[in-house]
Amino acid sequence: MVSSLIANVMLLVAKIVAFILSQSKSVLASAADSFVDIASQVVIAVAEKYMRSADPRFPVGRTRLETVGVVACAIIMTIATIEVIQSAAQDLLAGFLHGQLPPLDMGWLMYAILGAATAVKVVLFIYCFALKNQSDSMLALAEDHSNDIVSNLGAIACGAIASISPKVWWVDSVGAILISLYIIWSWARILQGQVNKIVGLGAPVEFVTTLEELANAHDANMEVDVIRAYHFGARFIIEVIMPATMSVRESHDIALQLQHRVEGFDEVERAFVHVDYERRVEPEHKVDRNLQRNTMNLFEPHESCTLHGSGSGGALPSPRNNALEEKLSK
Repeated sequence: MVSSLIANVMLLVAKIVAFILSQSKSVLASAADSFVDIASQVVIAVAEKYMRSADPRFPVGRTRLETVGVVACAIIMTIATIEVIQSAAQDLLAGFLHGQLPPLDMGWLMYAILGAATAVKVVLFIYCFALKNQSDSMLALAEDHSNDIVSNLGAIACGAIASISPKVWWVDSVGAILISLYIIWSWARILQGQVNKIVGLGAPVEFVTTLEELANAHDANMEVDVIRAYHFGARFIIEVIMPATMSVRESHDIALQLQHRVEGFDEVERAFVHVDYERRVEPEHKVDRNLQRNTMNLFEPHESCTLHGSGSGGALPSPRNNALEEKLSK
């Protein structure tokens, strides 16, 4: 993370110098990409700092800040590239409608700066891409470096064409627009993936099968009923429903050991092992149950709550409290 941040700061300074010297809109698009890289890394660093610190206001931690940080990076990147598209479009309109050609002065120093920047980004991309499965932050950094490689190469090519052949001056501005559109498209893909994780995208079938094999082999007296694995942020939450005909102490110990084994997977943030003594016909949670029933109100409580007049809270009356009230009334 630190090495990527230092590299991006140095490359941003170099690209600003290259833009001042050349006035190339393609170089500007590449510089905007580097600027947003720095802003994105700051956002991700802040998110990682807070997600690793305990806060009583967030009893289950703040690991989903990592996903929120990546979403913020995608939004920042999109806004910056739209500004570059607007500037390039203005140059095209001024050139075609009024004959005001944008200034362009490509020299060997500009090529050297962008060439060195591309080489550095290739190294950083290989490093971050190798670690992309460890966290979404590394995936975002790898995407940043990949975008920089494409934008640098595009800036070099478009700037060179427009500089060598003034008749096609518009290639530089069009190149800036195409580079920006590519960056928006690549970040849109990442944004879609992160939103799916926040919404609760299910785990791959292969991973669920691995969990099922682990649970079935865990204990001879245990029978696995249902396994649900889904995203709740960057990593999975697992629900294993386990029918059992044994004491509470025995079933708890078996379930707790299974929970620890499932949470041993790097992809798993939290595992819930629910112990039951029989298979249920329908889901026990109200949202799952109402989705299965195709009920309009997904938060409709169970019939046992409404029949007892529990109200909006959905809590059943306590038999012990009723008995105590009868005793006091006598």
